[in-house]
Amino acid sequence: MLKIAIIGAGISGLSQYLWLRKAGLLNDHSVTIYEARETQDHTATAAANPETYNASVIGASIGLSPTGLHVLRRLDQDLYDEVLRTGHIIQTWRMSNARGWTLVNVPAGGENEIMVMIGREACCQILRNRVPDEVVVRRKVIDVKLAEGNNRPALVFQDQKVEEFDFVIGCDGIWSRTRRAMFGAQDQDQYEFSPHYEGLVGVGGFVPSSKIQGTPDGEMNAVLGANGFFGYGYTTGNPQDSSKAGDTATWWSTYTLDKCPDDWRNIDKDDVKKQLQERHLGWQNIVIQDIVRDVEVDSLYPTFITPLLPTWEKGGCVLVGDAAHALQPSSGQGASMALEDCEALALLLSHYVQGDLDGGLAKAAKQYSDLRRPRLGMVYKKAQQLAGMKQDMGIVQEMLMYFFIWLFSRLKVTEGYMRKLNLYDVPTEVSKVIGQAD
Repeated sequence: MLKIAIIGAGISGLSQYLWLRKAGLLNDHSVTIYEARETQDHTATAAANPETYNASVIGASIGLSPTGLHVLRRLDQDLYDEVLRTGHIIQTWRMSNARGWTLVNVPAGGENEIMVMIGREACCQILRNRVPDEVVVRRKVIDVKLAEGNNRPALVFQDQKVEEFDFVIGCDGIWSRTRRAMFGAQDQDQYEFSPHYEGLVGVGGFVPSSKIQGTPDGEMNAVLGANGFFGYGYTTGNPQDSSKAGDTATWWSTYTLDKCPDDWRNIDKDDVKKQLQERHLGWQNIVIQDIVRDVEVDSLYPTFITPLLPTWEKGGCVLVGDAAHALQPSSGQGASMALEDCEALALLLSHYVQGDLDGGLAKAAKQYSDLRRPRLGMVYKKAQQLAGMKQDMGIVQEMLMYFFIWLFSRLKVTEGYMRKLNLYDVPTEVSKVIGQAD
C-alpha cells in the first residue's frame, strides 16, 4: 500500500484528492491532505495566508475556462452542476477603454463554450464538502525532504516531527516549499525559481450586484486605460437560473507599481482607496465610478509569478497548480490549468502503479512533468503578452494598444490560440503519452 501526502487544501489539493479517488487509487492506498490553516476557515484571505496565496486570485474570484469546466464535469457531474449554480455563467467579454469606447466583444470561452466566474472560497467549499473531514489534517509543513538513496520523501512539520511517505504532491501554492526542496533552496529567500514581482499590483473584492446594474447577464467587462486596468462582472448566479445574475458581483483593478510594498499584507486601507479613486474616477464608465466611490479595500495583491521550471518532479515529489506554474492573472487560466494538472497526474498514477509501485510512481511523475510543461509554456507566453496592456503608458502607446486590440479582433489573430487552448482534452493527451511510452 502506498502512503501519499498532498500539501495544501486549496483548489489544487482538494481536486487532486478527488481525482485520485475517481481514478481508484484510494481503494488500495492512503492519501492525507496537510493544510496549515484551520480547515473550517474558508474565508481567510490570501494576505493572511501567504503560504497558500494563489497568484491567479484577484478580487477573491476565479474564472473557470472551458477546459477546467470539462475536468470538473468528468470528475463529478453533481459537483460541476453545483459550480454552475453557485457561480455565474459568462458568455461574453466586453473590452472597452477609459475613454468610454467599446473596443470588442468576444466569446468568453470560444465558440460554443462558456466560462464560469465564481468566488475562490465558494469553489473551495464545494470541493471541500466532498472530501472526508479525517482526510484533511491541520498541520503546517515547514520543509520537504526529497527521496535519496534508501530514504523515501519526507515532510518536516512545525513541531519538528518528520514523517516519510511514498509520494508527495505539492499543491502548496506560489511560495511552495516543495519547489524549494526540488531546487535545493530550503534555506534561501531567493533562488533561481522563486516567485518574482512583476511590477503590477491589484486590489479587488465583492460588491452587491446593484453596483453594476445595467451590465448584461453573462458579461464580464475588461476596461483598459493609460494608467491601469479595471474589471468587473457578476460572480454569483440566480438560484433558479445561473445564467442570470445573482446578488454578488466582483471587481478588480490592476496598476503599475515599480517596487513591491515591503509590508503589502498590512496596508493603509484609506490610502489605497484614495489612490484607487484618483486612478479611476476620471474614467468614462459610470459602473467603475460608482464602485470606486464607495468601495472598501481590504487587501492588496502584488502580482508574483514563477519562472518556467525545467521539471515538475524530483525525488518522489511532484508540483501541481501554482506550485508548478504561478501565472499572470491576465491569463485567466490559473485555476483551469491546476484542474488539468490534477486529472493528468491521477490518470498517469492509476496506469503506472498497477503491479509496480515504486517504478510506477517514478514513471507517472516523469510522464506528468513532460506532458504538462509544454502546455503551460504556451499559456505563460500569452499571459506575459497580455500583462503588458496593464502597464502605465503614454498617449501614443495607449492609442496603439486600442488600435491593435480592434485590429487583432477583426483579423481573428487570437482564434488559433483559443482553439488550441479549448480543444485540449486531458484523457486524450494522457492516452497518447502512455501509448508512446508503451
